[in-house]
Parts: sequence; structure tokens; C-alpha cells
Amino acid sequence: MPNTKQMQIDSLEDELKDYKALTKALTILVGEVSCIMNDMAEPEEAANFFVHMGEASGKRLGKATKERFGEIENVEEALDTFIHHTDMWYGYKMELDHIEGNEIHINIFKCFIRDILRDRKLTTESPLCSITRGYLRGALKELTGKNVDVEVVYCDVNGVCREKIIVE
Repeated sequence: MPNTKQMQIDSLEDELKDYKALTKALTILVGEVSCIMNDMAEPEEAANFFVHMGEASGKRLGKATKERFGEIENVEEALDTFIHHTDMWYGYKMELDHIEGNEIHINIFKCFIRDILRDRKLTTESPLCSITRGYLRGALKELTGKNVDVEVVYCDVNGVCREKIIVE
């Protein structure tokens, strides 16, 4: 009689190897897309493209969250809901740092985009880094109905990024 438990472990190990290979391939692909966009377009145009891409994705995220929790008018509360009450921010680890008037300052400790930049030896000056800003902007606009913008305050590919969400 075969050892069923060992067969299951072997199968899971094979799946893990496949997952790691696919993740590496996607990391390379996205890094190359970023480099090609940077070569084909002016830096600001490439960054705008990635912001819009992130914003479209963020709007879908905001819509799904609104269906689950209802509209949340307070941007700080909406951000807290995303961070702590949904699994929609997979690949990110962030916290609210402080609030100054109409600005919400956040720290981003983990970001799948930064992981790609680091792997491809790119800096946070890469247009690809703009996806996160768009993602936040689209999600918060959709969920709160308010105009918000997101700006980078400081970003380090090997450390933390600080961004501010401006409620207009």
C-alpha cells in the first residue's frame, strides 16, 4: 500500500516549485514591461499609464468593498477598512502614520511592486512604482465618493515608502 501522506507531500512540493517558477517569470515579465514602457514613452507618460492602470484596478477593489460594507464617506475609515478588514490588499503591508488637515500620511512596509523593482534592480523612480498610487486613489474614490490624490513623500526600494493621501 502506497504511503498516501508522502505522496501528498510530494505533490505539494511540486506545486510549490511550480508556483515559485511562475512567480519569478511574472516578476521578470512585469519588470521588463516597466523598462520597455520607460524606453518607449516619456517618463511622465509611462508613469501616467501605470497610475491609470492601478486606478482602474483600485476602482474594481473599491466597488467590491462598497458592496460588502456600503459606502464609507470618511477616507481614513475607508483606508482602515481596506487595511484591516479585507484581504484585497494582498501583497501590501501598510499603516496609517498620521493625519495633517486634509492629508492622511501612510507608511508602506511591504509592496509587491517594490519586490519586482528590487528583483529587477530598478529604483522607485521606475514608472511601475506609480501603480500603487493609482490603486489607492481608485479604491478610495470609489468607496468614499470623494476626490483623493496620492503623492509619494519618500520611497526606498529596500525600505519603507511614505505616501500622503490628499482629500480634496
